[in-house]
Amino acid sequence: MSHARRATRLAVLIVVTLLTGAALACTATFEDGSPDAQPGSGGSASGPAPTVHIVEPASGVRVAAGQPLDITVATDAATTSLLMSVGGRVATSKALPPEQSGPAQAILTWTPDREGTYTVQVVAFNGPAASQPAALIVEVSGVASGPAPGGVAGCVGRVVVDSLNFREGPGTGAARLGQFALGETVTVIGRSADSGWWKVQRANAQQAWAVNNAQWLQVEGQCDAVPVSG
Repeated sequence: MSHARRATRLAVLIVVTLLTGAALACTATFEDGSPDAQPGSGGSASGPAPTVHIVEPASGVRVAAGQPLDITVATDAATTSLLMSVGGRVATSKALPPEQSGPAQAILTWTPDREGTYTVQVVAFNGPAASQPAALIVEVSGVASGPAPGGVAGCVGRVVVDSLNFREGPGTGAARLGQFALGETVTVIGRSADSGWWKVQRANAQQAWAVNNAQWLQVEGQCDAVPVSG
């Protein structure tokens, strides 16, 4: 075999080797899945990706800078988490309670800090299966304002998911009394010794316990002063 032919065959073998190595590297990357991991989408899907839509506000809503904007979303199937982005950047994510096994609703909050026109997008996940994004245009005007004087008296909470249980005692082993309504407000009157649970009073004077998870129950006010309750 001539020197030229041997050189040609060697070049071909090198190219094939490099291409094979690249293909194996790509296969390993996709099988591992880590480069495609989505924030808040851990676990395996129990079904197809849900569809998500924005219930309110309507697209084109106007809000002042520094004013929190509540965005209520709903899905048509089991949902494990939600992700909201503003202008292509992640603004917040929310894992839903494990009790959630069907269509879900939740409130996501965004506080703009400057004027402009923004595109807000929400994606719903069922494990790693992601929905198509639902989009909302927000017009922000004015200048960011400071907190309102006076603040909140005591400690109050607002339920921001529609599948949050309230229980007879502070723990998942306690009897489940029901589920809060989305947007329901409660007065926080106590906490467990480890601060993992809040004792709350509902508008109908019923007292119950709710898990201390800011993704599901947002509290504000003088919550550090809430006493330990038996």
